[in-house]
Amino acid sequence: MRFLEPSLAQEIVNRTMNIINRNINVMNEKGVIIGSGDQTRIDSIHEGAVRVIETQSGFEICELEAEQLHGVKTGINLPINFQDKVVGVIGITGNPEEIRKYGELVKMTAEMILHKAVLIDEMRWDERLKEELTAQLLHGTENLHPYYFERVKRLGIDLAIPRVAIILTVENPSEAYKWIRDKLGKDDLYVMHSDYIVLLTKVDLKESEWNVSNTLQQVEKWVIELDKYRQIQCKMAIGTYHLGVEGISKSYREAIYTLHVAEKLDPFKGIYFYEEYKLPVFLLRANQSGIGEEIGPYFQKLKQQDKNRELLETLKVYIEENGEVNKVAEKLFIHRNTLRYRLERITDLTNKDPRKTKDLFDLYLSILQNKIK
Repeated sequence: MRFLEPSLAQEIVNRTMNIINRNINVMNEKGVIIGSGDQTRIDSIHEGAVRVIETQSGFEICELEAEQLHGVKTGINLPINFQDKVVGVIGITGNPEEIRKYGELVKMTAEMILHKAVLIDEMRWDERLKEELTAQLLHGTENLHPYYFERVKRLGIDLAIPRVAIILTVENPSEAYKWIRDKLGKDDLYVMHSDYIVLLTKVDLKESEWNVSNTLQQVEKWVIELDKYRQIQCKMAIGTYHLGVEGISKSYREAIYTLHVAEKLDPFKGIYFYEEYKLPVFLLRANQSGIGEEIGPYFQKLKQQDKNRELLETLKVYIEENGEVNKVAEKLFIHRNTLRYRLERITDLTNKDPRKTKDLFDLYLSILQNKIK
């Protein structure tokens, strides 16, 4: 594995030169200069570094040796060690007598920078792996290889922790991603998709029941903070809690379906909860399975004959006001007789009487189905 890349080598050069104000070279495991205060020396072989790698020890170059060796100047060259191996060489240009006192300081600084860079890279790798494992979890555990659970355990992911899925959509996902990631707890999981961010947040249970209000309050706080302090408008769709690991994929599907229908039904809301959209989600899934048309084309029949949309608007308000005639007439600014005429007209066109509960439900389903298509 190569630990010293040119970008990191140059970072070591820049930082150590600021400490001692001398030219610094960093060579890779083959003795090639990959970082230097003198850019003309990049990619050249440093014979002093080659000797350091061969002997696994430091090497000082005086003027006489500088004339005999290729690609070197007077100075000190010391091995860069990582995990008990020499992975590169750091050189300080100058009279060895004058710069010898800086040698161990520069070597230690280089190794510290290397250790930190490798640690950060490992953490990033673990985060990427964690996202990958979480993404697989969203689609259920049925087809997961047993090795999957070993990897999950190695990364410290406790699948026994109760979680619900939250879908976050926003115009600038990368910015929101950085913000929301810092807000999550250590047991929360997340996945970045091209169109949305998936959060699997830990939830509180009370006697095996999900404390919904706590989750909703947290989500509302996130939405407000993103809008107020980051000027980021977002929408969040929340699934429900299901027991066990397999419940995570169920919660995720609920959140996805909820987002799909709620954006059409309530485009100006910021938070969508599955429990409030169970019926339209059911209709969406019915449409996807090919049985949605069995509901009946009542909406289309009304639309074809209702040029001014009076009947559809009347039916909409009638449903909103739970069939209370006085309230419906008042809201539509019409006489009760006019309302009665319109309801009878709806009955004639659809063969469904809005004044009968079952017929009204059929009409409502037809309208709802049209909205979510």
